[in-house]
Amino acid sequence: MKHHGVKHRGAVVSAVVGVTAVLLAPPAHAEDTVTYDIFSDSVGALAGVEYRDTGGKHLLRDVGLPWRLTVPVVDAASPTGDGAELRADWRPNFRTAATVGRVLQGHFVTVRIWKGSELLCESILDVGNATCYGSVPHRAENESSPGNLP
Repeated sequence: MKHHGVKHRGAVVSAVVGVTAVLLAPPAHAEDTVTYDIFSDSVGALAGVEYRDTGGKHLLRDVGLPWRLTVPVVDAASPTGDGAELRADWRPNFRTAATVGRVLQGHFVTVRIWKGSELLCESILDVGNATCYGSVPHRAENESSPGNLP
């Protein structure tokens, strides 16, 4: 009978340890869904769009504007490879600084990352390349580009 009691106590200890481990475990993080959004009043197409989802980074070439895509990411605000990331490139093939600056001046492109109705990042630039990261909350100064506002 004593032997049976030891067995029973061992089972109780195992059950308590198991339940404690489950209660103390960090909660699992479900995937986030983000929407990538790119538009312009003066640029009709991009040379490339690079974005990140749960499958990694993806590059699309010759993308017409406006462009929008909703995808899952591991954690929209993560600064690691799990986070939301968007890059638009509309630089011409000839890329000397003087030429690019002269050709692109005033041709603004807006890139945005949304998590539901929350704007995580917005960048409005006329330099041929714009990026947004979910881990770096950023909102553009809109007075510099009044013609490219929604």
